[in-house]
Amino acid sequence: MPPRDAGSTSLLEAPPRPAGTVPAAFNMALASTPSSVEVARRVARAWVRCYCRMQADQVDDVLIVMSELCTNAIQYGRSESIDVRGWAPAPGELRFEVHDWSPSAVPAPQYVDPDAEGGRGLVIVDALVAEMGGAWGFIDEGTCAWVHLVLAGLGR
Repeated sequence: MPPRDAGSTSLLEAPPRPAGTVPAAFNMALASTPSSVEVARRVARAWVRCYCRMQADQVDDVLIVMSELCTNAIQYGRSESIDVRGWAPAPGELRFEVHDWSPSAVPAPQYVDPDAEGGRGLVIVDALVAEMGGAWGFIDEGTCAWVHLVLAGLGR
């Protein structure tokens, strides 16, 4: 294994940030394959727990939202990769984006037959983001899903 640069740390190994500072961001390009959803979840989990100090009871909901948006981008996008970003615009706020780079009609939550195997992802996103008091949507050309959350106790 090659020696590591002593001045660099991965997101997973980074020390806790000082109180009152805005957390670092993450930005990654992932192959447009189902296994990339797990990668996005792991990075998002590390970021919201280690950098953002998100309360444990909120983390699972954020990860479900991330999973659903990544799955949607992979399933319906026409690109070979997706970009996933997360950052804190201000203390106590989080923003996530998932880009699939495939212009399309803006998707909307749909209610499907109870026996259907899929099609509930955006309904789940809508419910969880509303429960967390946030907002979500797509940019006009449908290439990017975004989520904005303001969470109690985050980063404090």
